[in-house]
Amino acid sequence: MTDSSPIMLSAKETSTSSPVPGEPQRSLTAIVARNSAFVLGSQAVLKVLAFLFNVYVVRRLGDVHFGQYSAVMAYVAIFAIFTDWGMAPYAVREMAEDHRRTSWLLPNIVAIRLVLSLIIAVVAPLSAFWLGKGHEMALGVAIASAGLLIYAFQGPLDSALTARERLDYTATFSLISQLVFWSLGVLLLVRGMGFIGLLIASLSGVAVIAVLSGWALFKMGIGRLVLSVRLWPKLLLNALPFGISDIAYILMQRFDTVLMSFLLTDAAVGWYNVPYTLITMILLIAQSVAIAMYPSMVRGYQTAPQSLRDVTQRSIKYLLLVCLPLVVGGTILADRIIIMLYKNEFVNSVPVLQLMLWALPSLFLLELLGRVANTLHLERKAARINVINAGITLLLDLVLIPTLGLTGGALAWVIGRAVRLFQFWFLIGHDRLIGREWGPLLRVVLAAVLMGGAVFLLRNANLFLCIGCGALIYGGLLVALRAIDRNELRFLLRLLLRRGKLEKAT
Repeated sequence: MTDSSPIMLSAKETSTSSPVPGEPQRSLTAIVARNSAFVLGSQAVLKVLAFLFNVYVVRRLGDVHFGQYSAVMAYVAIFAIFTDWGMAPYAVREMAEDHRRTSWLLPNIVAIRLVLSLIIAVVAPLSAFWLGKGHEMALGVAIASAGLLIYAFQGPLDSALTARERLDYTATFSLISQLVFWSLGVLLLVRGMGFIGLLIASLSGVAVIAVLSGWALFKMGIGRLVLSVRLWPKLLLNALPFGISDIAYILMQRFDTVLMSFLLTDAAVGWYNVPYTLITMILLIAQSVAIAMYPSMVRGYQTAPQSLRDVTQRSIKYLLLVCLPLVVGGTILADRIIIMLYKNEFVNSVPVLQLMLWALPSLFLLELLGRVANTLHLERKAARINVINAGITLLLDLVLIPTLGLTGGALAWVIGRAVRLFQFWFLIGHDRLIGREWGPLLRVVLAAVLMGGAVFLLRNANLFLCIGCGALIYGGLLVALRAIDRNELRFLLRLLLRRGKLEKAT
């Protein structure tokens, strides 16, 4: 999947953030198009394969063992945030502004993360055993925690490639890593290793992507690496606002599962995490667009601040255009989807999915708004918002999960994300985001509602026929209501399917 087209940057071109003399400066649209095409193209493949693998894993493990696997991953995720300390988003922004910073940011961030990961690799499994999680769960936590040492290399290397806007590499390596995870995971599951085998397979995939990312980055040439312990306090201090945001974000994401693992049964944790996994897979769409846009937004805002508003307005519309039909249609068909994929063993996941889907609009837009806030250097205020929202979400979890169980967790999830979206919207400012351009967004909402009515009438038909008809009706409504014009439709089609032509056009 490596591309040798003229638009690709050579090592010389990526060694600095300034344009090469004599060459026309690439437009922001062209770079976003290229990066989105690579990321979305690979994610289209990844999502299909990940979806099939997820269904296989859930069916193979069953509700109890899948619940244990989910609990281990959530538990380690909370510890893992202290190994990154917010250095990933900080490094992407700093290296995107000036590529020469890579030579000293990369080695020092890797070293800091290694030290922190060693500490967590000891503390996390001991705490799990002390809290009475049992030998198998403690072993799972130990394996996942040891894997943080691999992430100490993979994370910074990925940040460096992202900052250089080489998402063609990151997307390709992600695909290879997932293939390793899936193939080894199936093998170890068949051999009866359960969720422990899945953990080993996952870390193997991370190791592969770390090696490939290092090869690609050093092939480009990043200058002489400078490792200095004296820089560590400054790095930790500068990254702290991002770290606070990350800590708050992970607590919002995974505290509910950890709490359920103590209050509810392992099977209930599994029922809850099946919809959660489906939602996070859908969220990859928004993450792909936001990741592709972020380094270009940073660079574009420095040279042409007005470009940020144009890109943000269009992106909000496109993100809602994608997520709203999934919310409406998914709510109507949730029971049939869950039973078809995971059988009656997971029927208790249906109401959880129906509730969680309504967090998608907030989740989609937050992927964008969080990066817009970083571009505007509002990370300290964003950190404050994330801390406040984490407190709100944790309070909702502590109140609703003991009283309402799975439903309470899903309600807390939706309410917490809606509050966070409102906070970020207020922080960035309505004029920067939408201004008076409400008409196109309202037409997208109307198209989704009308499509939902059609899907409701067809809900007893064949599931795939119902989904296909809903998609066709929605597309027709978007055009009929002029929620999207022909130029935008051509732009999206080229973005997804015709990368080469789009690059030439822009």
